[in-house]
Amino acid sequence: MVRGLLRALVYGVSALLIFLGAVFMMSFNLGLAYLLVGVILTSVAIILLALTRERKPIEIRQTISVSGPIRVKEVRCPVCGANIDVTKVRVAAGRPIVTCGYCGNNFELTEEPLW
Repeated sequence: MVRGLLRALVYGVSALLIFLGAVFMMSFNLGLAYLLVGVILTSVAIILLALTRERKPIEIRQTISVSGPIRVKEVRCPVCGANIDVTKVRVAAGRPIVTCGYCGNNFELTEEPLW
């Protein structure tokens, strides 16, 4: 709730600064200083709005598509020889990685050629 209240306060202050900046810029005929103050007030308002904008996290999904039927054979850990659950594959840096449940070893799953 504090964040929402703070955001509303920043929006209100920014609106006031933009209004005052517009008034000062319209008073340009009274002197160059009025234009300068108007530009500064408007710039501060824009900077405040840019700093308080909501940043949404970026979600990246990777899918693996294969052609043809798939047969999963038994996968064993290269360190301890334990059976690995291949349904718990995660993709890291574009490579399928599996973690051994017994020794904690991380290794890459590779497809062996059929020839």
